[in-house]
Amino acid sequence: MFFILILCYSFQGIRAQTYEPGFIVLNSKDSLYGSVKDRNDGTLFKKIRFKDERGRVKRYSAEDILGYKAGIHTYESLWYAEENQFFKFHYYSRPGYGKKVFLKVLARGPLGCYAREFLHDDNDYLDQFELFLREGETTMERATQGVFGLKKKRLASYFWDCPTLVEKINNRSLTRPLEVVDYYNAFCGRP
Repeated sequence: MFFILILCYSFQGIRAQTYEPGFIVLNSKDSLYGSVKDRNDGTLFKKIRFKDERGRVKRYSAEDILGYKAGIHTYESLWYAEENQFFKFHYYSRPGYGKKVFLKVLARGPLGCYAREFLHDDNDYLDQFELFLREGETTMERATQGVFGLKKKRLASYFWDCPTLVEKINNRSLTRPLEVVDYYNAFCGRP
């Protein structure tokens, strides 16, 4: 049994180190197809590795490209800044403010949802948190606070334009970030 667990863990590590089919979108909006590697043994690369159809490997940072797709996951290069004021965090996606990072795209539309991936310092565990961003706006709102679920008070303020959504969040009809996105985009999003 112990041997099987070690074998499974080894295969999982090997899979995490391989290139996945995908593409990159250059700043010129041209797409290059090949395979992408963006992490290795739980480490997120600052520069992704892109292998073209001829097998040549080139590295790209978030400043170098608009985004990429690796396997089933899509990432966009967005400006990202995080501010902390007395244990209240504020998140922004404002051109020229902060730095460009790759955010995982969970949903697009009038309300988009992105995941900020990060490593826990103490155990190298890869985790993420969801951020909402309305089209045309620069302020992002964190969707959840760990195991405590949706951030009801903060989301009530963020979704001032959709009182029915706030009501559904407060009475727990909606409990997941993507449920919030679906509702907002269907009933509250700008046409």
